[in-house]
Amino acid sequence: MPVPTQSSSNGSTALSRLVVQQRHIDTAQAGKKLRAYILHEYRDMFVRPDAIALLRQKRVQVNGQFVLDTHILQPGDCVRVEIDMIQAIRGRLRGLDVELKYAEPGLVVLLKAPGINKPMIEWAAAALEVTRDDYDGSLPDSSDLLPWIAVNEVDKGLRSIVILVDSEARRQAMLENIDNGLVKFTVCALCHGNIDQALLDQATAKSVADTAKKALCASANDNTRGNTLYQYDMWFQYNNLRADVFDLATLRVMSVTKSSTAGHLTMIQGAMTHTASPSLVLRRLMFELGHPIAGTQTYAKPLQNHKDKGALQAFLKIELPSLADIGKQVVVDEDIPPKLLNVCLREAKFYGQRQKKALAEIARLGAAAVVAARP
Repeated sequence: MPVPTQSSSNGSTALSRLVVQQRHIDTAQAGKKLRAYILHEYRDMFVRPDAIALLRQKRVQVNGQFVLDTHILQPGDCVRVEIDMIQAIRGRLRGLDVELKYAEPGLVVLLKAPGINKPMIEWAAAALEVTRDDYDGSLPDSSDLLPWIAVNEVDKGLRSIVILVDSEARRQAMLENIDNGLVKFTVCALCHGNIDQALLDQATAKSVADTAKKALCASANDNTRGNTLYQYDMWFQYNNLRADVFDLATLRVMSVTKSSTAGHLTMIQGAMTHTASPSLVLRRLMFELGHPIAGTQTYAKPLQNHKDKGALQAFLKIELPSLADIGKQVVVDEDIPPKLLNVCLREAKFYGQRQKKALAEIARLGAAAVVAARP
């Protein structure tokens, strides 16, 4: 366990938590350079620049001596590393594209970038807790931090707003708020097609189910039709969703962009309650309405010339009640990410270029026809 030590600089006092680790080199590790050994063995604790800084700051010894980072390790060598745990944890946090949007005792709301998965963001929440300036608890190894618990879905491929809590009791309390409709998620998405607002207004759980089951029956044979329809109904239960969850979604068209590859792309916004999986609900709903979200995930449809993984969705807003201050409403509001806007601008640009080229070709053919018609 790291031991707190006091150090002072220019008359000010700061809390530094240092721990010394000693490891012995076995035959499998022998022959490696010290630099390569540190980068590999401490990859779960340090980002690369901080691992290299250990060597430059002379916080690594081999057999009690400071050596060059090119030193070749031998079997039985003792490598001693002095680690500032606060610095190590903060270094790992810098390597994660995660932003703190709200905090109260036992609960945080984080904004994560695409590429951050559930274990990463749960570790980040715990790391933010222990690196607070007023934190006075024990500080374990950065790779052994007890992760917090994500309450709502964490989709690796999306920019998401995630609620995280430090205990199962708080998780159950927030899930109860979600079940009671007290938590609202707003998600935007770029969908295939030119979507009419009337289609979104008229969509209900029953109409979507009827359309989906009709399509499933058309594609299934007599032996598999019953099982196929059962699978549609079981999808809600499997994902812990209410059967009427589509009725609880409020959708609106934000913009329509002409596309040379997709015809049209429509940006929509969906506000959803009574679910901890709003992006999944929105993907399935738009898929059944015949306007799948652009992307590579389940119930999405790839967009030509767009190679990024995941779906073109993003969380815009979350509204939730505070667990610490009864009656307080917490609102986290974000803009549409530039990634989605840039896709629209790119598609509009390509569409304009293609139209310009087509008009020029028509003009050329017309001029050629006039010349050919002259006596």
